[in-house]
Amino acid sequence: MTEQSEYRSSEAILEAIKRVEQEAPGGAEALFMAAMLADSPLPYDYALSMDGTPHNPALINPAAAFFAATALIDPLVTNGLVDVDADSQIFALKDDVRVELRVSMTEEQTLDWAGRAIYGLNLALPDAEPQNWPTVQWLMPHILACRDLVKELGVNTAAANRVMHQAGFSLYHQQRYNEAVELLEAAMAVDVELKGGQHPDIVSDLEGLATVYWAAEDFDRAEATFMACLELQKEIFTEGNVATAPILNSLGVIRQARGRLDEAKATFEECLTVLRATQGEAHPATASCLSNMALLYEAMDEPEHALELAEQGLAINRRLYGDHHPEVAGDHNTVALLHDRLGNAAKAEEHFRISLAIREQVYGPDHPETAQAMCNMGLLLDSVGRYEEAFDYFDNGLAAYEYALGAHHPLMEPALDNFIALLEKLVASGQEDLRVRAEARLQKIVERAG
Repeated sequence: MTEQSEYRSSEAILEAIKRVEQEAPGGAEALFMAAMLADSPLPYDYALSMDGTPHNPALINPAAAFFAATALIDPLVTNGLVDVDADSQIFALKDDVRVELRVSMTEEQTLDWAGRAIYGLNLALPDAEPQNWPTVQWLMPHILACRDLVKELGVNTAAANRVMHQAGFSLYHQQRYNEAVELLEAAMAVDVELKGGQHPDIVSDLEGLATVYWAAEDFDRAEATFMACLELQKEIFTEGNVATAPILNSLGVIRQARGRLDEAKATFEECLTVLRATQGEAHPATASCLSNMALLYEAMDEPEHALELAEQGLAINRRLYGDHHPEVAGDHNTVALLHDRLGNAAKAEEHFRISLAIREQVYGPDHPETAQAMCNMGLLLDSVGRYEEAFDYFDNGLAAYEYALGAHHPLMEPALDNFIALLEKLVASGQEDLRVRAEARLQKIVERAG
């Protein structure tokens, strides 16, 4: 970005803004919109995000969008109103310009431009997919400005809802749960203002919010929010509606996590009753509920019954999806864990290997799901004394985690702890080749942690 200009009077700044309004109205709109957001750069494309346009032109023809955005930005540069980085295609208002613009607006204009600014931000913000995190992170100052505009000015629009909703789930994918909750609560409040409290979209909002509470291990709020979701579902939909099944399934898991195993069992049974009455046995939600019930029965020290349920869930998903589907991979993983619990190491290894092969085929070698499967194999092989094979699986699994998520992502921590335990075991062993490899890998871990 270029340096801020020397001091100019308010009159000089306002005169420059008037020139732009006359010469390049689109550029002036971008200027006023940007003034409502954070003191942080915006992409050139933001200048194309005018309220009332159905889409951002950059999504259709990036080359044309670049020239169109540049044409809007150039008058702002010529009149000394913005700083730009042409290589990065970003612009930012000069500080004195931002101040003058905000002071010059009436309350009505402030509200209008706030709505337009959020509309533009919504067009610039990608969906909450992990691969989009760098863009979301870069836009985060503006997202937080959107949150503040909603709170301070009451800008309750569909665009404001989406900005906070997508940003909230982007934070959720990064395991930044408290920040995610703040934005998702604000997004739901906007939805309630727009649609009222008895709308199906509020059911979805409650379910999403409860899921984030759950991920944060705030089981009290998670259970209360899932219960509110369930009660609203029963008011809106017919009794025993299939839409209640996922909520009952989640409630069962949370009640198990809170140690209320009998309640969890009753909740899972209610879920299965709803599913069997509405969907029959061969439904993915039935398979999911059976898999969760399997983990409950394991916790109730009934691993044989647990394995029966897990195998039923696996059979359903294989009939539905075939043998090479992510859900099938997850079921194989559950069956493997239960075989391991029952001391059937060979069967556990067989199912872990199938799960890994599916994930490698579906996701590729450098995906977090594949990484998890590799580390599960490593942990099993470690437990049966096959240390060299375990080392290789852990090493490859952690390398995949690092490639996909970065070296310090929280999702890596359990696998890293297990790998370090194996490395310490190898360092203490008499196997010289493995000891040298283990020490070298430990050194890399220490260097990256630093």
